[in-house]
Amino acid sequence: MKRFFLLMCLAVMCGAISAVAATDGKPQAIIFETDMGNDIDDAMALDLLFKNMDAGNIRLLGVGVHKDNPHSKEYIDIMRNWYGYKKLPIGVNSGCVKDMDCVDYCTKTCKMTDAEGAPLFARSKKENYEEAVAMYRRLLAKEADNSVVIVTVGFSTTIAQLLESAPDRYSKLSGRELVAKKVKYFSVMAGEFVIPDFAEYNVFNDLAAARTFFETSPVPMVFTPWQLGDQVQYPGSSIEQDFAWAEAHPMVEAYKHYMQMPYNRPTWDVIAAYYACHPDAGCFTISEPGNIKVVGKGVTQFTPAADGKCRYLSATPAQRQAILEYFQSILTTKPRNKR
Repeated sequence: MKRFFLLMCLAVMCGAISAVAATDGKPQAIIFETDMGNDIDDAMALDLLFKNMDAGNIRLLGVGVHKDNPHSKEYIDIMRNWYGYKKLPIGVNSGCVKDMDCVDYCTKTCKMTDAEGAPLFARSKKENYEEAVAMYRRLLAKEADNSVVIVTVGFSTTIAQLLESAPDRYSKLSGRELVAKKVKYFSVMAGEFVIPDFAEYNVFNDLAAARTFFETSPVPMVFTPWQLGDQVQYPGSSIEQDFAWAEAHPMVEAYKHYMQMPYNRPTWDVIAAYYACHPDAGCFTISEPGNIKVVGKGVTQFTPAADGKCRYLSATPAQRQAILEYFQSILTTKPRNKR
């Protein structure tokens, strides 16, 4: 009861109670695009999305993964089973960037065993993954016009491929036409707009895709920049102390495998997911509209323009504190569907 009261207080403080639902009163439809395994904030963001689905705030339509590690999709499968969403579609990009480290927290968590040597976490009985772009096209084609928010927190590889995709059995529209018709906006973790000449990780790892996405998207984009995520750091002490209710928790175990404990970690991807769930929460300061151009080896330049499709987030110290308190409350809550 105490935790529920705290969550309600935080929701009221941030204006989050009514901000989640779409304008028609229905839960916000979201697709999550991730490079799961490259940083632990992807796992934390997925936890936040599952908790918001538990609450009826969103409908998580699917998860796309573009990291070249077979354990990335396996880890997401563990997550969907553990949180009780076994039928959640997972799309895997077979044409993604190839130079990523494949011994990461996904690998280590997937290989964990119990006292008898059996896998610690349950998987789906049969592999049921889709090709990522085809999954996007299938899911988008079924949704109402201008209704889906895509949260993309890794490289722009899959989104650029989606924009450039051809008509198929799911839709007669081109990728760019389908996105223009079905997507409300993108919540993007990428770039930096305050620190000069800052080449951000999600941008420089697939420059061509970032340019295609940022400069030709037919719908609005809201960016969570590097600086904001770095300003809101999740405390390692919470990972150590606030999950006693779970004997084995896939997000917690992954956090412990990512770096030597205890450590605090920036919440870049978690913020992008939070914004998509609660865009009117009052916990963010949003820039004027403009255009974003990728220059050099991954520097993002923002130019104000009244007709621009891009905005980026920042937060005051008070807003950052409210964001962190929300994260510590919702991530430490037991999932509704967890037995």
